[in-house]
Amino acid sequence: MIYNNIEQIKRDFEWLTSECTFEHFVTHRLTAYDSELFYKKLDTNIDDKFVLSFFDELLNKFNLQENKWESSVNNTMLPILALIPNVGLRIILELEIDGSYRVLGENGVEKITTLDKDTQFKVLKFKREESKSMSAMQMFKEVALQQKKYLIYAIIASISISILALGASFYSMQVYDRVIPTNGLSTLVSLTVGVAIAIFLEMILKFSRAAIMDQAAKNMDIEYSHNIFERFLSIRADALPRSIGTISGQLQSYASVRGFVSSASMLLLIDIPFALLFLGVIILIGGGDIGLVMVIFLVIAILIGVMFKSKIEELTKTSSMASHKKLGLLVESVENAQKVKATGAKWSMMNKWSQLTEDAINDDIRIKHYTDISTFLATFSQQISYVAIVATGAYLIATTTDMTMGALIAISILSNKVFTPIGQIPNMFVQWGRAKIAVEDLNNIYSLERDNEGVQRPITHKLNSYDIRCENVQFGYDENAVILNIPKLQILKGEKVAVLGVIGAGKSTLLKVISGLYKPTRGKVFLDNIDMHQISRNNISESIGYLAQETKLFSGTLRDNLSIGLVGITDEIILEAAKKTGLIGLISALPKGLDTEVPEGGESVSGGQKQLIALTRMIVANSDVLLLDEPTASMDEGTEKHILKVLKENVSKEQTMVVVTHKPILLELVDRIIIVTPQGIAMDDKKEVVMQLLAQNAIKQQQVKVV
Repeated sequence: MIYNNIEQIKRDFEWLTSECTFEHFVTHRLTAYDSELFYKKLDTNIDDKFVLSFFDELLNKFNLQENKWESSVNNTMLPILALIPNVGLRIILELEIDGSYRVLGENGVEKITTLDKDTQFKVLKFKREESKSMSAMQMFKEVALQQKKYLIYAIIASISISILALGASFYSMQVYDRVIPTNGLSTLVSLTVGVAIAIFLEMILKFSRAAIMDQAAKNMDIEYSHNIFERFLSIRADALPRSIGTISGQLQSYASVRGFVSSASMLLLIDIPFALLFLGVIILIGGGDIGLVMVIFLVIAILIGVMFKSKIEELTKTSSMASHKKLGLLVESVENAQKVKATGAKWSMMNKWSQLTEDAINDDIRIKHYTDISTFLATFSQQISYVAIVATGAYLIATTTDMTMGALIAISILSNKVFTPIGQIPNMFVQWGRAKIAVEDLNNIYSLERDNEGVQRPITHKLNSYDIRCENVQFGYDENAVILNIPKLQILKGEKVAVLGVIGAGKSTLLKVISGLYKPTRGKVFLDNIDMHQISRNNISESIGYLAQETKLFSGTLRDNLSIGLVGITDEIILEAAKKTGLIGLISALPKGLDTEVPEGGESVSGGQKQLIALTRMIVANSDVLLLDEPTASMDEGTEKHILKVLKENVSKEQTMVVVTHKPILLELVDRIIIVTPQGIAMDDKKEVVMQLLAQNAIKQQQVKVV
């Protein structure tokens, strides 16, 4: 036995996935989702077969080449992973001069003089990097291939079903050819019992195959959903599409891909091959003439299905686009329902909705029209082929001795099993069209730049300092429209800075750039003298607290919104922060307190209360850098003064704070002011100096007006 108890394998798993510093396992850390999935598999089963299978599946997640476990160590392929009986998992680094092995394990580097003869070894080699960025198509293929064992089980079940399905055909043939002419009742009883058993087993196998395919579909659904949503959450904020409805529709379209993968795999790998098998049996029973008739009509049926393929794909694309736009309009209408009513824009929104609905319905009707035509033609072809087979068979029975009545009955039954899969081709093209559009839409999402795009191993260790420095920073959503221009800026750890400027000067954009949410189109932002793009997004989020100008709450409880993204936060910590900010009043007034459900968007509370909730969360998080964008914009004067006091008392000397504001009262928090213009930084100095210069400029402008 490799492991004596389940705790040993759990420790090795946690070490390998979380603590191991070996390159192969640091470069491709498991996500929390994958870690949880693998951890759940570790129950009481610790036999060697399970252990080897478990680590095979686990190592595949680290982008390692698939290779078999070996019973002997290959010194030329070191480093190599070893599962040593009664010891556990170790990485053999090198062979020492004295013949001992230098290994890495949960206790660090150690030496092992001899290895147990039952030790299992696996070579550690990275897979060849074919592309730096995975596309949606690659992701779909990888996930589908992970379910190949279920497909193999389904194929085995289908082989059994097909063999048993032959029973009904042969039963009819034997009854007509042997039982009826000879009045063999005992033979009839035996055949009937046998075919009844075959039909019953066939039903059981069909249930089993359906359950197997359902499990594969469920696994694919979970993986597709997780991968797509994880990819979406990894997209850098400035790269996100602006149309919420369209991207929502695109993200949900993976279901059509999963449906096509399941249907196509069943059709191509199971149904059609067995249709050809049945065709071979028909030729074997009925001869070449019957086979030729079948082949001719099969070709006709396939051509009918292919005939409308391009038209169906084109209409599917336009229908999907109309559906995405319709969803976008719905999202806009829900978010701006009050504005629609206030401006009397109902008629305009209804006009757009009706037009998009009509376009989508027209396209769907035309798709159905072409699908129906191809299906009806295929059915017509199938019926004509049946008549042709019966006629040909009857002619052969009447003119030759090559065919019997029983053989003709058997061929008639089997012909349906040949044509049924072919009849699915038109619907398969519709599914293919939707799946193709879905993959193209998701490929567009997968092509968007992510956080740390192009960085193989983002920096995850805790930073020593939180000095912020901008060097020749420019940002614009369009190359020809620069909305932020900062040639040089430095904010040292512990500084309290206010950013002022006219509307559109780029103040909010500056906060988003130095928070790492936006990547400069030119230049670089440094945190602790490290290019921020090279620091992991999680590391930045833990170090920098960013409060947006418009606060949106998540659906869930009030407690969830106050602790979202934070670990180890107790109710005591939340309530202590709430007392400081004054949010405790709202919590106490709510019947369910922290358990109060907050609807999506948080529309059950006012704008000022939303900001108060966001500020309380920021106090709870206690980040090293605080970036506040108009933190009191929606608050009344009394609450604003209270928050000012809270920030004064709770922001330490070591914490850096940058505030964007139009309110003079918040300048009490800062000791430095930066004035931003579309052209760059106009002023940057101590608060007193900037305030004095602003006062002098105001006096000069007043004098100019008087003159």
